[in-house]
Amino acid sequence: MSSYYELIPDASNLIESQRSVGYTFETAIADIIDNSVSALAEKVDVFFDNQQKYVLILDDGYGMSKKELLQAMRYGSKSVSDVRAKGDLGRFGLGLKMATFSQCRKLTVISIKEDEVSGAIWDLDVVKSNMAWTVQVLDDKEIENTIKFDELTKLKSGTIVIWEKFDKLEQHANFMANFDEVLERTEDHLSLVFHRYLQEKKLIITFNDREIDFVDPFFTDNKATQPKSPDVILESIRNVKIDVKPYIIPYQKRLTQKERHMLKKYEHNQLSPGLYIYRNRRLIAWGKWFKLVRPNELANLAKIQIDIPNTIDDLWEIDVKKSQLVIPRSLRTQLRNIITKSIGESEKVYKHRGIKRNKDNLQYVFNRIEKESKVSYHLNIENPLIKQLQDNLQDSDNRLFLALLKQIEEHLPIESIQYDMASDREIEKQNESDDKVYEEIMLLINNQTSKESKKLLLNSLKYSEVYSKKTALLARIESELND
Repeated sequence: MSSYYELIPDASNLIESQRSVGYTFETAIADIIDNSVSALAEKVDVFFDNQQKYVLILDDGYGMSKKELLQAMRYGSKSVSDVRAKGDLGRFGLGLKMATFSQCRKLTVISIKEDEVSGAIWDLDVVKSNMAWTVQVLDDKEIENTIKFDELTKLKSGTIVIWEKFDKLEQHANFMANFDEVLERTEDHLSLVFHRYLQEKKLIITFNDREIDFVDPFFTDNKATQPKSPDVILESIRNVKIDVKPYIIPYQKRLTQKERHMLKKYEHNQLSPGLYIYRNRRLIAWGKWFKLVRPNELANLAKIQIDIPNTIDDLWEIDVKKSQLVIPRSLRTQLRNIITKSIGESEKVYKHRGIKRNKDNLQYVFNRIEKESKVSYHLNIENPLIKQLQDNLQDSDNRLFLALLKQIEEHLPIESIQYDMASDREIEKQNESDDKVYEEIMLLINNQTSKESKKLLLNSLKYSEVYSKKTALLARIESELND
């Protein structure tokens, strides 16, 4: 007869192994502030000192009793199946601990609720020494000696979270410079992920007593921004409504100087076109299309705000860091339709910048665009090779690919070509053999999954500048497909 044996994990080994779960400094701080938002805080003060080597987060939320504090310090303090308050940004009951220990070795939490003050410390060095899940509970004197405790006593309720022992940052030769750099990056990140709270004055975040500004990825204050009609899609498994709000943002010349500066400053945050997915109004993932549609230059002005509640976290596979998710299959078709419509609106705005002047029905490699007596040349993103390559690339690689195409467009050596033409020099063209062209076309066609789609693609190549004159070769391939 089988028996049961309790296997208690080694405390130090388990915690140490989870320290590389994938948090960055900024996503870890954001996770701590999520707890403040869940506690209905109206203000969060972030204090830091690169000489005393600490980061401290103080909020004016509803605080915790001693019992609640110790529960919050416990690993897995919440069940994923618990019913949550509508504004709760937590899920696993792991964020406080895992976010902290991804960056440092010591966590202190002090809280005031209904005149009761309590405090506790997780110190990984103590856990390792004791070989046990040991939390230090602080007495009144130790609490009073805590950094910034006097600031907490000014509040009716609230919580202090302190990070110390930054072993990972201390591995670098210049700790102060690295510390300052990650805090600067953290400010940028918080300005973006909590921008709706900051924008609507529902939350104030300060860095060493300086209030941080919000970053609005939709440029809603710009008169040229076009908010489109909101949509509601239904998640059929849980019968939950999801709000979708498309925006067509201005092209760069119509952005204000401040907005252009902001785009440049937040370049590393990738405020690209795509979906901007919010969970309880907190930005989770952004700036990509999640392979629902193919990114292209004409979609460069479309951004779509999606609001999901915290009741369907499991369907979206939101991870403990609240930075990765997967769009449920049950929603992909509905979202794709909205995106396609929004991209169509983006194309109208983008194409308004100029008129294409190619006079026949061929698909050219370059499109010639006239606007206000000026001419420009743009790579034709409907080129079958470009389309095929984009289909096979991830969103991040697509952005690099489009950036490369943009460089080719912007650095076309027009002056050099003009000079060579004026000098009556013959410009040599590289003419590929039929065998090489055949291989190229077959590479395109074999990427298609069905015989019908192969025939459709082959037919479109008859109208391509590159292949239109290869009539005999196209006929040969058509015959091979029909066999």
